[in-house]
Amino acid sequence: MERSQTPGDVVSISLFLDDAREPFATYRPPATVSLDTRALEDGPHEIRVRAVDALGRAGVRTIPFEVQNGPGITITGLRANERVNGVLALDVNAFSGSEPFDSTRAESSGPIPVWTWVLIALVTAWAGWYAIAEFPTPASFAATPTYESSPVTAANAPLQMQAPPSYSGHGVAAGFDYAKTGPSLYVANCAACHGASGAGVPGAFPALAGDAVVKERDPKNHILTILRGLHGKAINGKAYASQMPSFRQLSDEDIAAIVDHERTSWGNNAPIISPDEVRRVRE
Repeated sequence: MERSQTPGDVVSISLFLDDAREPFATYRPPATVSLDTRALEDGPHEIRVRAVDALGRAGVRTIPFEVQNGPGITITGLRANERVNGVLALDVNAFSGSEPFDSTRAESSGPIPVWTWVLIALVTAWAGWYAIAEFPTPASFAATPTYESSPVTAANAPLQMQAPPSYSGHGVAAGFDYAKTGPSLYVANCAACHGASGAGVPGAFPALAGDAVVKERDPKNHILTILRGLHGKAINGKAYASQMPSFRQLSDEDIAAIVDHERTSWGNNAPIISPDEVRRVRE
């Protein structure tokens, strides 16, 4: 039994596709409508639904949609409505229409935003901090100043807590190791006149082997001779024509190394000195 109509009842619904003037279906509401998009060309379309009531009044609603049954196409290097010139390099690809893939979203229309790079940098920094703070320090590094809670304090720890200095194995005076540099400094500054063996040159340069000044317990005269030079003084009763120049330009450490080398070589056996004694005589 059909219900009676009232003036406001909708008596028909017509469906139009795109710009068609004739509906592809007309129904009495409510109705279920089937639309086979395989018969449509891929791309944008619209459905217009026109409803008419018993008084002949019409209502229209338009619903746009896009069909994608064929292969999806991506293209980079050219954007919609972009103004271009010259030769364009376009990257074009296509994907099966059955794939769950949105070709439009896949196209990169611009560079990665700055905020994305900032976020990546922050995450990377946090990960590095977490790794340093949470992972245990290897035992071989745990005792080094780098991993101390106070690196400055560790670096300035008392000397007795650190590895002792290495010496040449020869004489050391007040921590000064003359044998590290004494022989080479003697060769560079003294051997040309006094000889590599300290024997000197008869009539020209006195010998240092067995010399009284070199063997004195008090090193003052020995140091002064190197600082000031020497000329016109008889040595062991012999006069020498050559003049010894001043070596004041050498550092206190260098002079002390030369003095100690001469006082402990070629049979000489006098007490060695430190740079402090050279400094006092120089002053």
